[in-house]
Amino acid sequence: MNLLKKLCETPGIAGYEERIQKVIKEELEKVTDEVKIDKLGNVIGIKKAKKLSGKPAPKKVMIAAHMDEIGFMVSFIDKEGFIRFAPVGGFDPKTLIAQRVVVHGTKDIGGVIGTKPIHILSEEERKKLPKIKDLFIDVGMKKDEVSKVVKPGDFVTLDRNF
Repeated sequence: MNLLKKLCETPGIAGYEERIQKVIKEELEKVTDEVKIDKLGNVIGIKKAKKLSGKPAPKKVMIAAHMDEIGFMVSFIDKEGFIRFAPVGGFDPKTLIAQRVVVHGTKDIGGVIGTKPIHILSEEERKKLPKIKDLFIDVGMKKDEVSKVVKPGDFVTLDRNF
């Protein structure tokens, strides 16, 4: 269970899999004969089978799985200190409002996805579904504070506890 917890809680959006890649490599090194990482970032573990005398050659088995997750990338920080973001992977924006996230800047900081409050939406805006561009991440900091630890290009993951 500890390994499953570790795998579930280690961030790794597509293109930023270094942390989860390290966890998987360390775990595979315990149970395989060889572990390598190819040019695309795939972690490959090889466990050599032993041929027993008088028996046919052992079968080869491949187990494949992805290690990345969907997430977001910081686009910019607005004048109020809210973090604007773009998706990395497919998301339905209406499922994101009030979701807790972790922004992976120079240090990890927690935040929550928000949108314009309903009491200041126009009648027309109330009839529309939210779009990603309407959402922001509130980390409870002013722009100058946020800018010290977060920059465009930093990645964001949903805060999921095991």
